[in-house]
Amino acid sequence: MPDIATFIYEAASHLARSREALRRQDVPALRAAVIALRDTSQAAGAARMIELCAELRELAREGVDLEPHLDALAEEFDSITGELQTVRSA
Repeated sequence: MPDIATFIYEAASHLARSREALRRQDVPALRAAVIALRDTSQAAGAARMIELCAELRELAREGVDLEPHLDALAEEFDSITGELQTVRSA
């Protein structure tokens, strides 16, 4: 498992890139950022984030509103981050 701080930094960066790509309606950039987030999540063992990344990538092909799905991914990241920081400080 990667260092907690590294996971948090990398995942936050990929989420920010995803949001920016969505704002620009740049689907290829969004998919690339989500793939990078999935890879970071896999290295950390964040199973739910991996699932959400897969769903988001698939939905990006269908042209649906991706904002709620990206929000769900960000909420899962926030949840995991809180848990990891609790573990780290214990």
